Amino acid sequence: MTSTEGYTPDLEAAAQRVRQLSEKLLETSKKNGLVWLETYEKVLNSMLALEEQAARGTQVDWISTLATTHADFVREVSQAYLNTIRQQLS
Repeated sequence: MTSTEGYTPDLEAAAQRVRQLSEKLLETSKKNGLVWLETYEKVLNSMLALEEQAARGTQVDWISTLATTHADFVREVSQAYLNTIRQQLS
């Protein structure tokens, strides 16, 4: 065994460093979460716009109406969901 004479661990300083590291990790995670959320929202909106554009390209009214209704529904539901997540990350 090695001698630990004269060694007094500074537990309070260690706890403070762990606390600071945890806070930094949490802050970085929130920032990354917000970036991911914004990217996801842009991709979703692009996909929905593509769906609507493809439906309009068929020149069949009921298909266009169905695609638009579906896209609007997904936008509304996802917006509520994404806003809740955004509030949690802020």
